[in-house]
Amino acid sequence: MLCLSRNILQWRFRLVVFISIVILCINCIDPYIPNLEKFESLLVVDALVTDEYGANYVKIARSSKKPNKFENVSGAQVYITDDLGVSTTLTENLEGEYWTDPALFRGEVGRSYALHIIADGEEYQSDPCLMYPSTEIDSLNFYYHEEIPTGYSEDYSGIEISIDSDPESVSGYRRWTYEEWWKFKVPYPAGYKYISEREIVPIETTNEVCYGHYISDEINVYVEGMDFREKLSKPILFRASQLSYRFQIQYSIEIKQLSISREEYEFWKNLKLLNDEGGDIFDKQPFSVVGNVKNVSHPSQNALGYFQVSAVSKKQTYITRKQIQDLGLYKYQDGCERKTASPADYRSNISWDEVYRDMLIMGYTFIGYETDLFNNLSALAFVKSVCADCTKSGILKKPDFWVDL
Repeated sequence: MLCLSRNILQWRFRLVVFISIVILCINCIDPYIPNLEKFESLLVVDALVTDEYGANYVKIARSSKKPNKFENVSGAQVYITDDLGVSTTLTENLEGEYWTDPALFRGEVGRSYALHIIADGEEYQSDPCLMYPSTEIDSLNFYYHEEIPTGYSEDYSGIEISIDSDPESVSGYRRWTYEEWWKFKVPYPAGYKYISEREIVPIETTNEVCYGHYISDEINVYVEGMDFREKLSKPILFRASQLSYRFQIQYSIEIKQLSISREEYEFWKNLKLLNDEGGDIFDKQPFSVVGNVKNVSHPSQNALGYFQVSAVSKKQTYITRKQIQDLGLYKYQDGCERKTASPADYRSNISWDEVYRDMLIMGYTFIGYETDLFNNLSALAFVKSVCADCTKSGILKKPDFWVDL
């Protein structure tokens, strides 16, 4: 039994109402006819233990009748035990989020771990989960590729990112996650401040360069076959250069390869199948996606989710704007448009101040102005806020690991 990614809740949150109705959590075979009048809130658990140095987490919430609505569970007792009888208590750092102390706990390959939760007067316990060793990632590669992105109907060019690894592992099952960072610049940083019609002053440009961040929530699992290949080459993700501002200046990706058990593989596979099928819940007979966290107090009300235990290997690389250009890829189309406004654009007689306020109300940011031949104010210039302020879609602080190439 193994682990889940940090973002299992994102998948679970989309499906939890459906799963809550479908799952009795008695076993994965017995069918369940949903009764919408008898909805019962279930515990949702997202928990991960790895052999990486750093805090391990357990996130706890309760499902709701309302789609994508969850109540974080605070004040729970959460601890992890291993096969040697050592117990480690987790501390609640944020509401519903419990973390280990990196100085006191770190997962070890070959050890088995079990999760224990006491919440709302009920006790939950996971099956013991063995930490299998992770196979190393030999290389991380990127190359020109054309594909139809999700939500689009035609091919776009971009880069496909893949890994090479040993084709065999101890458990025979793997899962991949990734984390992206990118440096970008807004096309229209604000250079002026509007005070009044007669007072528009230049200002120092701020919030022009930021860093974007994304942690994967895709389900990407693999079972080893009998083809005896020399290496495993696995595509991990595709990014269309025209549709993403990731490659504007410099891009970083770190891919993690996690060892997982057969049981966890089946969990992920079924969850992905459930999500990909779509349609109404009554389109066909639903099936249960059973996790490994049991309700000791009431076995018929087991938790949703999975306690994951995994060793991790990882590989990180940078991709520069020049490398993207060398592949002959199109630049990102930001869709930003400079818009001007003046009292003459309105039917009623309004002032420059009212024009300025009206544009702000519509979500625009003031960036400058225009004058006529006599140097009189003729228009105020605006763009959508996301085109002038990089903090609308990123952060100013450079990641600690970041190196500009």
